[in-house]
Amino acid sequence: MGSVESVNPDGAQAERLSGDTRPVRPKSFQSVTRLEASIRLDMRYASDQNFVGRPIAGYLAPVCYLTTPAAKALVEVHQGLLAQGYGLVIFDCYRPERATKDFVQWALTREASQKTRYFPRTDKSELIAKGYIARHSGHSRGATVDLGLYQLQGDQAAASSGESSDGVCRRRFAEDRATGLLDFGSDYDCFDRLSHTAHPGLSKVATQNRQALVNAMAAQGFVNYDKEWWHFTFQPEPYPTVYFDFPITED
Repeated sequence: MGSVESVNPDGAQAERLSGDTRPVRPKSFQSVTRLEASIRLDMRYASDQNFVGRPIAGYLAPVCYLTTPAAKALVEVHQGLLAQGYGLVIFDCYRPERATKDFVQWALTREASQKTRYFPRTDKSELIAKGYIARHSGHSRGATVDLGLYQLQGDQAAASSGESSDGVCRRRFAEDRATGLLDFGSDYDCFDRLSHTAHPGLSKVATQNRQALVNAMAAQGFVNYDKEWWHFTFQPEPYPTVYFDFPITED
């Protein structure tokens, strides 16, 4: 079967290449931790710690790539937070188009072993219609990132609401607090109204943490997706119409 391809300004092939074709990463994409090593990575789609329960297609290494303007802006966010005693922890950055297709194919099956952990109050058949899984993801354009905040040092309990892990999408509550991640009121990739950035039923601490993240990101040109507190897109996007498909490999 043939392929549809586009060519970006620095000559690398972009999205929707089929078969075993492995397009080369464009020079206009940067490894974020090469620019700033103190940004934490928790790249869950390169592992089994995600809503599918296995590594996702195209994630061959836990590396964060973004287009250069987005990567540099993200470093600016992080450096500003360091002065306040916090830092960024990244869950996902550039996402190959093949990974998005992997998500969609999974969403169309009846397999739901991860339901209680990631979408306990949402029927799997509604995940696409409700906007939790996209048929074409902005992540594949290289300017969208999923992230949270971690505390550099001090009393981790001060950044927590004190809630247990018994609520909706709180499976990783204790584990994340132990590693210094702040409490945002739900785990990452919780497909539920609880993850809506302005959800009214949050604790005071979680509400403050979400607003602090939105403010820090907005200061450097990142716009939040209101259904996911962790999801931000740098504006203007360098490639607003191109969906890349090069695999994520070690830098």
